[in-house]
Amino acid sequence: MSWRELERRTRMDILRGILLVGWTSAVTVYFTAADPAASPLGDPQQDSKIYRRTMEMVGGEANLVASDITGWVTGLWHGRTLGWTLAVLTVVVACGFFLITEDLPPKK
Repeated sequence: MSWRELERRTRMDILRGILLVGWTSAVTVYFTAADPAASPLGDPQQDSKIYRRTMEMVGGEANLVASDITGWVTGLWHGRTLGWTLAVLTVVVACGFFLITEDLPPKK
């Protein structure tokens, strides 16, 4: 039995279950998590102009952009932001499940 052979009601029940578990987890994490400290590594030097200028001299502008993107992605998995990340991932998984199990028109 494949996913496409499931009845519509069963698929919708699974979809509701995915959304319920994901959003419940997201809300729980959001309200119980504390915001991370200003500098998780305890090194305020990384935010200084001298450090950023040195990074730019060594690796160029791409090094600064990569460092900023890495910091942003890392920040998605800490504190209250993790709740939002879980909520978005829940919607992505639910949409993916819906699209995979969607009834396709018969071939002619």
